[in-house]
Amino acid sequence: MEYVAPISSAVMALVWIVYFQLFFLQYKRNNRPYLVIHHAQNENPDALCLLVNMGKETVHVQCVQAVLHTRAGEEKTMTVTEYRRVSADDVNVHQVLRQGPLQPGGYLVLGSFRNIILGRRSEDSDSDYLFEDITDVELGAAVIHGPSKYPVGVRRSFTLRHEGGPEIFPHNIHSEQLIRRRDRHQVRHWIEQELQPERRGRSESDSSDQSQ
Repeated sequence: MEYVAPISSAVMALVWIVYFQLFFLQYKRNNRPYLVIHHAQNENPDALCLLVNMGKETVHVQCVQAVLHTRAGEEKTMTVTEYRRVSADDVNVHQVLRQGPLQPGGYLVLGSFRNIILGRRSEDSDSDYLFEDITDVELGAAVIHGPSKYPVGVRRSFTLRHEGGPEIFPHNIHSEQLIRRRDRHQVRHWIEQELQPERRGRSESDSSDQSQ
């Protein structure tokens, strides 16, 4: 009988440890960002591409980039944004800039895949590539997630087929979540390409102090 109380206490302590671990894992999972780059209307390259926030926290979209791969083996990186002036009174600034807060369950229209690929070049007569030259597209978005100290991102790749009419297909069914430590460099690189900051670095405490 003298061992019953210590054993009961040990069992109870173990139960509480397991309970708190499960609670912590559930809390962490619920607060983890989850973004989806969604291709609507199947294989149509003129269909809309959406950035969807499936997490439970609001995120702030810093930048969206497209990396284009051509038949000649070249790689071109461009910003997914409109090239027209935006006034402070424009009620649709969020959709025009492709930036800003994105609420849980909300989405941002990035444009059609054709417009994303051609961008401003679709208006240029001396464009250095045609839509038919593009074989693969990689879309990436960098966002600020409230509970996270560092920017996080999402990435998804697509293949274009031009035989018998243009079609576009995702490489797989998943949008790659760039939320781990090893992904920080890539996400930071996207933002620095977009913003061209005077100071660059690995964290707030180094040469990229965000408090200044």
